[in-house]
Amino acid sequence: MQFESPMFVAYWKRAPFLRLTVPLLAGIFIQLNLQLSALSLYILILTAFGVVWGLSRLPLAYRYRYSWAGGLLIFIMILCSGALLLVCADIRGQDGYFSAPENEGNFLLAKVEEPLQEKVRTRKTVLSIEGVYTHGKLKPVKGHLLAYFSRDTASVGLVYGARLLLAKKPVIIKNNGNPGAFDYRQYCAAQQIYHQVYLRAGDYHQLQQPPVRDLTAWLLKARDFCLHSLKTNIGEGPEAGMAEALLIGYRQDLDKDMVNSYSNTGIVHVIAISGMHLALLYGTLLWLLRWLPASTLANGVKALVILSVLWGFALLTGASASVLRAAVMFSGITIGQLLLNRRASTYNTLAASAFVLLCYKPWLAVDAGFQLSYLAVLSILLFYTPLSELLQFRWRWATLLWQTTALSIAAQILTLPVSIYYFHQFPCYFLPANLLAVPLSTVVIYGEVLLLLMTPCVMLAEWTGLAIRLVIRWMNAGVEWLGELPYAVIGDLQLSLLQTGCFYALLAGLAVWWLQKFRTGLWVALVCGWAMVADKAVRQLLTLQRQQLIIYNVPAYTAIDCIGEGKVQFIGSDSLWQMPAATQLRSARTMLGVTPGMVSNCRQHGRYLHFGHKRLLIIDSALPVSYYRKGSKTTSIGDSALPAAHPSGIKINYLLLNHNSPLNIRQLREYFRCDTVIFGAACSSGRIRRWTQECRELKQPCYSIPDEGACMISF
Repeated sequence: MQFESPMFVAYWKRAPFLRLTVPLLAGIFIQLNLQLSALSLYILILTAFGVVWGLSRLPLAYRYRYSWAGGLLIFIMILCSGALLLVCADIRGQDGYFSAPENEGNFLLAKVEEPLQEKVRTRKTVLSIEGVYTHGKLKPVKGHLLAYFSRDTASVGLVYGARLLLAKKPVIIKNNGNPGAFDYRQYCAAQQIYHQVYLRAGDYHQLQQPPVRDLTAWLLKARDFCLHSLKTNIGEGPEAGMAEALLIGYRQDLDKDMVNSYSNTGIVHVIAISGMHLALLYGTLLWLLRWLPASTLANGVKALVILSVLWGFALLTGASASVLRAAVMFSGITIGQLLLNRRASTYNTLAASAFVLLCYKPWLAVDAGFQLSYLAVLSILLFYTPLSELLQFRWRWATLLWQTTALSIAAQILTLPVSIYYFHQFPCYFLPANLLAVPLSTVVIYGEVLLLLMTPCVMLAEWTGLAIRLVIRWMNAGVEWLGELPYAVIGDLQLSLLQTGCFYALLAGLAVWWLQKFRTGLWVALVCGWAMVADKAVRQLLTLQRQQLIIYNVPAYTAIDCIGEGKVQFIGSDSLWQMPAATQLRSARTMLGVTPGMVSNCRQHGRYLHFGHKRLLIIDSALPVSYYRKGSKTTSIGDSALPAAHPSGIKINYLLLNHNSPLNIRQLREYFRCDTVIFGAACSSGRIRRWTQECRELKQPCYSIPDEGACMISF
């Protein structure tokens, strides 16, 4: 029995770029995990190339016999090239990358790269570093910096292209280290941003300069024109925010509750500029240009117009991963059909676009939007036609309805495992939500384009804006109603990396069995299903045996989880559960597979915590210093009473200092003998630096949660 089915061989031969993209992608992921040096990668590439050259010099019979070796070596060369791309893309290894100034008298020369975004307490933007002033001399450097401006500054007047002198030293971007939390450091690293800075009024000075005139400035003006036109004719509120997101991907005015409803119904892709928008634009352009005759000159004009509009729109909307994917794909199709008069395989075009984008920016491989975009398109290519052919109708409306349904189901098949892996939920009503939102959002997008064209005619623009507002209101109301239905979302789903891989192997086996009648595919699916169950069972057994104390990195709060017997008991600020930061604790519990409950070997007495044979004492600003009286009969700790202090101090395994406790380490050492002092996330950076210095002088082990992430203690 031969594994390679005719369909598999056909796809593989029609998509030669697939044979390049797979090893390139594998090399990028290997480099992300192993961190190989550039020298070792160069040696591997040159060695493989030398062996391939040597094989090519052998007699024909030997070359035929060892042809598999040549293919394997070429695979290794491409794989190492993918890893090398990631090494070269890291700006930290390039000449001229900036580092934080060591001396207080040094200044950074920075340029504002994007308009400031309004946050709850700050304004956020990205700065490009152009130089470092040292002793009055400017040294050219490069790099990017994430900047947060306090609201008491005049930062609202900062625009793209403004140049600043920064007097404050940037700090390295760090993760909070909470289990299951979003890896913010890797997210910033994918954009080649490794430092951040918080700026108050006296921390920077804006330089006087003429306005910047470049492509980005022109795109920002075009964006501002669109936003002004939409707000003028549609008005304020959730409808205006949705209109801005649908047309140009501007998400700053989106209503958070409405975004949550779209997420719960599985159609958040509607309000994110994606391949659907590029497909609508591409189809519209082809329809508008259909009157041009079929000639070489006319085809060249068509291609120029289509490519210019597609890439202009992609840049205007921020060039997200899904938009870049669609732009590259449609560019390849346009060039092939109009300029080269060739129709390429859609699979090859898809693989070629991925190959080009990964060569340009290898960090896209870990972008969730990039992964979901390609998986959705591949899933539609594989499963849409077989699904649409399952049912046949005599009525055109029924056929169109079923085709839309089949399209939604097909897109969901290959994106399901990754969606669960990243977002830990499944929207049960994604089908009716797509059937409602996709047609209405399409009407809104075309209506908004018409609105921009009618801007000079005030009355027509106002009527068009009113119609768009009503359509968006109906769409939002329908989506919100679906999101509030019982069992709209199945939450707290957890897939490990191994389970995600087995899930894809299961889907592949079922697909081969269904589409090609290949019975072995069914057996592969069954084996993978059992592997997922076995992995889940092993993880559950490990969870039941887990005894762990987690002190979370949640600023301004004390948050501790005691885990044992498959249960978790919370100790800390109960008000935390009413704040957005509570999602971090819920994500951690979902990842660990534990449920809330009382842990038998966890006992709390005021600020004194027993967990098994370990003891943790929590000290914060609420604890008066006068409570510590050496030699007294009792030492009060909040509401609890501990035995009389031992002459050498009370034995404590862990001492948690939080909320800027006024004590110093030397005072604490007079009353407590602790294995490790832990600095909580509610402490200021200045106080933690002072405590760390004191611990270093006293040779006292310490752990800083803001600097090193959540503290996880296993017993």
